[in-house]
Amino acid sequence: MKKVNANYCISLPLIEDLLNDERNAELYLAYYNGKIVSGSIILKSKNNIFYWINTSDSVSLKFRPNHKVLSHIITKYSDIDYINLGGSHNDTLRQFKKTWGAKDFKYYVFEKAF
Repeated sequence: MKKVNANYCISLPLIEDLLNDERNAELYLAYYNGKIVSGSIILKSKNNIFYWINTSDSVSLKFRPNHKVLSHIITKYSDIDYINLGGSHNDTLRQFKKTWGAKDFKYYVFEKAF
């Protein structure tokens, strides 16, 4: 989240809770030389997939592990009605998603001020 200057932080307990219910979430990993170099979590419902969160090892980006993971997800769920690639924190991420056919939509973020 820091790497892409995200304005949020997702807690590890939330991620663990979601991944404990395979009906609603799945984890995908890419390996290189036995080391995890990329990972994505999708959230799913009956007719939709939400490409929720992704991480990657910066050193391994030259091997395009994020592309491999997303390609696998898109292929696996090619029969689904809708795959939401989520918001983009910067133009590089936006362009990456557009290479997969993503379309721009407005996202509204609501925050609670304490």
